[in-house]
Amino acid sequence: MPMEESPINSALSDIYDVLSRNELVEASMLAEEVMGDIFRQWQKHKGDNEACELVAATCAYVAVMTAMQRHQEAYAACMTAFAYTASCHVDPSGLLSLSLMTWKILEETLNSTRPADDSRAREHVAAITSNLGSLMYKYYYATGYDNPDDPALPEAYQALRVITGLVEIDPKLNDTTKAISQLLRHSEATGLIQ
Repeated sequence: MPMEESPINSALSDIYDVLSRNELVEASMLAEEVMGDIFRQWQKHKGDNEACELVAATCAYVAVMTAMQRHQEAYAACMTAFAYTASCHVDPSGLLSLSLMTWKILEETLNSTRPADDSRAREHVAAITSNLGSLMYKYYYATGYDNPDDPALPEAYQALRVITGLVEIDPKLNDTTKAISQLLRHSEATGLIQ
């Protein structure tokens, strides 16, 4: 007998299906609704399971926001998911996807805006990139160890090649909470999140 798909996975599949048909308004309504439901569950329980669901829902929501060119909302959602789940045990492949999506938004934002002459802004962007790269590196290896066939691995490998060409990362990252708090602090300082 086939296993029942969880309501969460079913809802996320629906979002990706609608998104694949490029029905962005419907996808965004579904994504908002699922995010709201999962967020309410998260606020009630704040367990590892809810944290995994929050990360998965955020990835779906971010995919929709990115397709709609709503990069700031997508980036803010990524930061919120990192912040809320920092102290939980979340499946590394979920966090790898979240890191990868965050990087793509950051890259897109940096490519579409004029680089700041302000050296402080450049330092913040370098710090964001470095912390994000360190997190991605950690999740990349943990995911590869758990699931060498994870579809995000080749893309993450390419992203890490780009990141390590730009900044130093910490390949032995022990304190993910500190890296996430740095990511948030520098994102706020550059106005990427309010």
